[in-house]
Amino acid sequence: MNPKNELLRIQSLRSYLINGNESSEEFDDLTALAASICEAPMANINLIDKDEQWTKSVFGASEINMRMPRNESVCQYTIHENVLFEVPDLTNDDRFKNLPYVKNKPFITYYLGAPLVDPSGNIIGALCVLDHKPRKMSKKQKHQLQILARQVMAHFELIKQNAELYELNKHKLNLMKILSHDIRSPLSGIIGMSSLLMESTEFKDSETRQLLQLLSQSAHQMNVMVNDILNYTIMDSKGFSLNLKETDLHYIIEHVEKLYKPTANLKKINLDFQIKNVDRYLLLDPEKFEQILGNLISNAIKFTHEGGYVETIFELDENGQLLLTVRDNGIGMSNEMLSGLFKMDSSYERPGTTGEKSTGLGLSIIKHFTDLHNGTISVNSKPGSGTEFMIRFPLTYKTEANIL
Repeated sequence: MNPKNELLRIQSLRSYLINGNESSEEFDDLTALAASICEAPMANINLIDKDEQWTKSVFGASEINMRMPRNESVCQYTIHENVLFEVPDLTNDDRFKNLPYVKNKPFITYYLGAPLVDPSGNIIGALCVLDHKPRKMSKKQKHQLQILARQVMAHFELIKQNAELYELNKHKLNLMKILSHDIRSPLSGIIGMSSLLMESTEFKDSETRQLLQLLSQSAHQMNVMVNDILNYTIMDSKGFSLNLKETDLHYIIEHVEKLYKPTANLKKINLDFQIKNVDRYLLLDPEKFEQILGNLISNAIKFTHEGGYVETIFELDENGQLLLTVRDNGIGMSNEMLSGLFKMDSSYERPGTTGEKSTGLGLSIIKHFTDLHNGTISVNSKPGSGTEFMIRFPLTYKTEANIL
């Protein structure tokens, strides 16, 4: 005999078995508590599937089968009504007296089951207490067992919701990657083509060249915003890890300079790069390092007035760490802004000197990528006196990495 809503009940049960039927400490604590409250030697959490009973947690009965045919289960009767099901003596009940675990070890004689009811009213199983002798529970014990059954169901709900959130987060992350790729590809084409056209002698010192610079700047700003949103989505999903590779520092600098030169030229900002006592090839995560550098330079250009400068220096500090310094003579920041610089707080966002907009995520991403490198950030700034970012990266050279 099946409940009237058997199909919905089975669907509900299986939605809670996303992570399998393994036991867990939380469920084991509840079965132990149920046995203690009812002063019984055994307690189980059993789930009733279409043809089987699954035991999610067991206390005090090592001989019990974790899976058994549904027609050999006492809990199959508990799922028919949203009330406690009690059998004082299984050995004197024709429905149960010939069951294997009644006639043989562990010789179960008493049963009390509290139904596990989902939010829609479907009963997926039971929290039951068992004994080796006939007995009856008090009203207080029965009431407490029902409370514990609701706690068991709350744990199932939490597991289910966490699993659904995990899947939703994966879907969101994949969608963001697809969208960012589809947006970045044409933007990269626009940036590349406008740069090529600006290099043509046909458009030098002309109104068309200025329009091309505006086109390149707009496409580049949008590209930065798309990158920031994607990176924050992955960062928020704890999806980033460090991927150290032998990295050509000169190549990264040339690539970043090529990307940001049109924007700097449009504001007549002198963009300067200096490499001092640093090897050309270092072990870094090239993609994350380039994004750190690009975000710092982008911010410096954004908050520097026309005719200013942005200076980027690569050198080794006194401890042999790579020191990246990006300084400008822009509008600077107050102490209040510095205190919230790396926080995800929109109140600290502000437009650039020509109204440039951003997502406000860039500095949080810089901080996260620097932390992944085990690096440190320091910032010096005053209103009207420019800003200086200094980031230190512990260096692992290729020979050292091969030894590890």
